[in-house]
Amino acid sequence: MRYFETLYIVNPNLEGDVLNKTMKEIGVELEKTKSKLINHRVWGKKRLAYPIEKQKYGSFILMQFEGGEFGKIDEFDTWMKLNSSILRHMTVRLNEKPEVYVEEEKPDDNEIIKTIAQPVKEISSEEIKVETIDESSDKVQSDPVKDEKIEDDESLSQEINDGAKHNIENKEAE
Repeated sequence: MRYFETLYIVNPNLEGDVLNKTMKEIGVELEKTKSKLINHRVWGKKRLAYPIEKQKYGSFILMQFEGGEFGKIDEFDTWMKLNSSILRHMTVRLNEKPEVYVEEEKPDDNEIIKTIAQPVKEISSEEIKVETIDESSDKVQSDPVKDEKIEDDESLSQEINDGAKHNIENKEAE
């Protein structure tokens, strides 16, 4: 069997019922060619690369089908060219059968609200670290862990200094 894909662009002002009516009309015309429709879905409105019939935007629709009579597909192509609601179309032959498109379910607004409204973990007062300022001396009371680190850094500096003095004394002795 031969499989085809038609991408067509319709006037962006067609929305809702009018767009669905146009899609059904195209589907009916395709069935006259004894073709079997596999997928027929709206891709959405997109900006066109260049204006077509004074339109900057267009609604893109993708249609995939199993080919019927070859001569009638040419008639269908001619009908698409003459249809005033279609700005442009292109039909290509596919090498293999396309998969049936299943639209992903979008979460309801209620599900989104439930996700947002989930309780946040409460933090106890022991987990919060607070630094206080002694107003009389304008000194910040420091963290004991940082103080230990500073003392370790000072002792390391002292060891380095002692080692440097020892090296200098050895060089002078020689």
